Amino acid sequence: MVELLKGLQQLSFVESLVVTMGDEQFYVPDIERLETPLFYLLRRVRWDPTVFSRLWRILRQFRPDIIHTNSEMAMSYAWPLARLLGIKLVNGTIRNAFSGRGLRWRWHELMLHLADARVANSKAGFASRGMRHDTPGNYVIYNGFDTQRFETRATPGGQGLGFDANGRKVVGMVAEFSDYKDFSTFIRAAQEILAQRRDVIFVAVGDGKNLDVCKRMLSPGEESIRFLAERKDVEALVQQMDIGVLCTFTEGISNSVMEYMAAGKPVVVTDGGGSSELVADGETGFLVPSSNPTAVAEKVELLLGDAEKAQEMGVAGRRRLEKQFSLEQLVEHNLRMYQEVLNGGGPHVQHRRTPSVHLSC
Repeated sequence: MVELLKGLQQLSFVESLVVTMGDEQFYVPDIERLETPLFYLLRRVRWDPTVFSRLWRILRQFRPDIIHTNSEMAMSYAWPLARLLGIKLVNGTIRNAFSGRGLRWRWHELMLHLADARVANSKAGFASRGMRHDTPGNYVIYNGFDTQRFETRATPGGQGLGFDANGRKVVGMVAEFSDYKDFSTFIRAAQEILAQRRDVIFVAVGDGKNLDVCKRMLSPGEESIRFLAERKDVEALVQQMDIGVLCTFTEGISNSVMEYMAAGKPVVVTDGGGSSELVADGETGFLVPSSNPTAVAEKVELLLGDAEKAQEMGVAGRRRLEKQFSLEQLVEHNLRMYQEVLNGGGPHVQHRRTPSVHLSC
């Protein structure tokens, strides 16, 4: 959302406003720097009826052409008001490629069908919901990445990691310690490699419910596998790595992998979901089977032992990101979607009014 705002802000014919339902969102400082109007809809309870009246007032004042939601909760509150006010509604909640069950999943599916358009960041995302990505009203818009975030130089000696790497290669995985991220496979792969060599250090970056379980996988006194907790200086951190890894059970389009690629790092990524839409296997890195630490270890070992190949893959990854996942493409594709939604799904023609977009999260 923040990357999209960066692009929309540069367009004189688009006006944006953001509404957030959380008061401690990590992206708020970025929105404030963009000087995009930001409103808070804080709730006393999960289903707070006062949200409807407060959101109603915001919509009546701003009068957007489109509401683009990025969370299930925001979609649930926005849908009835959008219908009452005749505002087009885009559901942007498909950002992964796993299937679910139960009442909450059924509600997610209902909200997708009730929207005027649905946008996913991967073809795999639509497939996981049993939907075709090329059906009218469905849009695949890949994450756009602002590569300028990685134009600063890395701190020498690995100091950006918070410790001195002492000349060792650094292999890292950045993700949330959730049930969908497979840090245990990353740690087991690290243990296989460290049983053979000690010139490498592995860092796990993130926080979440499974962090303590993963920490207990380490032998007492093990210092070659480190947990760096949640970090906000991802750009500086990733540039200290030699190889970026992401082990998951399924994935949409991973921001972590995009960050590795933007920093010119070769990647080793679990094959599944939208990973093959982002990573060119054997060109920008390697795709490996799910839950297979030996396969991860083999590819990491290959890159550790062949610096030239690792550098070539890193350069190729950066080029692929700039060509197919650029900020410009993100904005262009969203604008095309907005225009088609405003025209009832018809061909792209100029809308009569200056489009205004209400982004909620």
